Amino acid sequence: MTINETHKHCFQVADLGDWDLDEDRSIVPSIKYALKADGVEAVVDGEEFNSGVFYVYTRSPRETVEEALENQGISIDVD
Repeated sequence: MTINETHKHCFQVADLGDWDLDEDRSIVPSIKYALKADGVEAVVDGEEFNSGVFYVYTRSPRETVEEALENQGISIDVD
């Protein structure tokens, strides 16, 4: 029996300076696109007070999400 639970994973990009953002833009659309391009179905939500932090809601394990982000050239802080 397989249980398909939705997981909430929290990530932070390694260097927010790598992103071309202004006050009105978020990294969330780029993260959504990167995950989708790598075949990971997910909902992405940004942190209100830290633009480098985002949450991924998915049935995929954390390692799969990390690998998908890495495959798309997005470096995350692994602290």
